[in-house]
Amino acid sequence: MTLTPTAHLTAPAELCAATARQWRDRLDHEIKAEHEEVCIDLSKTRFIDSSGLGVLLTLNKNLRSRGVSLKLLNPSTAVCQLIELTRLHRVFEIIHD
Repeated sequence: MTLTPTAHLTAPAELCAATARQWRDRLDHEIKAEHEEVCIDLSKTRFIDSSGLGVLLTLNKNLRSRGVSLKLLNPSTAVCQLIELTRLHRVFEIIHD
């Protein structure tokens, strides 16, 4: 099996307390030590609560400690507003295609 240097994952429609643990487990399973970059597609995510933000923040911290970059791709308007309201746009690299 050949790994690409980038892991591409799509976040669930709701990244909240009900889905955060399952999402975190999926991330742990799919992101390998060989990945140099992780891209999370947020285009289909319509709702994030503090648990969901916590998963993204913990992921970002853990990846940075390994020298891996995290990119949030195409967040929906609602998600983008929350990220800006919480000033996390200063923490995450956000890409709009």
